[in-house]
Amino acid sequence: MKRLSLVTIVVLGCAFGAVPQALPQDKPDPAQHDKTAVNVAGKWAMTLEMGMGSGTPALELRQEGAKITGTYSGRYGSFSLEGTLKGRAIAFSFTMSAEGQSVLMSFAGEVAADSLSMKGTASLGEMGDATWTAKKQQ
Repeated sequence: MKRLSLVTIVVLGCAFGAVPQALPQDKPDPAQHDKTAVNVAGKWAMTLEMGMGSGTPALELRQEGAKITGTYSGRYGSFSLEGTLKGRAIAFSFTMSAEGQSVLMSFAGEVAADSLSMKGTASLGEMGDATWTAKKQQ
């Protein structure tokens, strides 16, 4: 009789969570994903393909968590940029002053898992849309 009641207690204990180690209870911690996030800080050689031709600007990026800051240097000078990095999705923009006009330049794209390249699309105000690629300089 004692054996039957002991089995019943063990079964009921398992059913009501008396053995929490046996059941998966933890959900993945989103902060753990950030530890393996890509790193875009550094110098980048960019190729910008526009309807009117191509350009080869340079980027110098700094990263603090999801916040991106830095400098875009191209044909019309150097401009401070700001943006975000969420997972591998990158977005940044700056206002370029050239030939008496101010143009908002907006870039969006994806960083490769190894953090050595990225690519995307750009909106260049009145100059139209473009595609871009960039390779990290070693």
